[in-house]
Amino acid sequence: MSTEITAKEESFQPDYAGLQSYLNYVQKRRSIRKLTSGPVPDETIRGIVEAGRWSPSSANSQPTRIAVVKERHVELWDFIESTLKQKLQGEQLQRALGRLPGYRSGVFTLVFYEDSAVADNPPFPGGQELWKNFSAQALGIAQANVWNAIAAAGLAASNQHINLQIEEELRDFLGVPATWRSYSIFPVGYADETPEEGSRHPHEEVIFYEQGPAA
Repeated sequence: MSTEITAKEESFQPDYAGLQSYLNYVQKRRSIRKLTSGPVPDETIRGIVEAGRWSPSSANSQPTRIAVVKERHVELWDFIESTLKQKLQGEQLQRALGRLPGYRSGVFTLVFYEDSAVADNPPFPGGQELWKNFSAQALGIAQANVWNAIAAAGLAASNQHINLQIEEELRDFLGVPATWRSYSIFPVGYADETPEEGSRHPHEEVIFYEQGPAA
């Protein structure tokens, strides 16, 4: 018995090299708004969005939907520009238009959706607000996983919310169901700008072991 336990314990060794490899991609991920085009095979894109499909969700409810736009990428951003010109004005419009060339010059776009048929129908009575919170968490995890996969593939992206200003128009353009609510939009390509070094609060100000700072 003791030999079996020892052998089993020896097999429980953390994969530190794997952890460091993953952290490398997490730490090098940046918000890149100036993109440039280049070859990206379809299997690379498929692998990136698989990171979202395999993201966890409460009760495996899987509320995340992702629209991938590659062949119509430039057309999409032309459409977004013309639609914004109809809906916005003044400084708000100019600020939005100023960033569009950097997105349009990328390779493909990902639009994240939440399926309200899942998010608005909890599997237990009286838990609608809690279930919506669980759904929001699932969407956040999926976006983070996809963004880290983008970085791992040597590509760049940023998390934009232009979609919220043109929800219905974008729905018609992409042909998605009325039950889908847009969450965010990721223009993806190769980086055409050098981002600043990433910074975060010190470890000891964010992470607390065994008890919080007020203890």
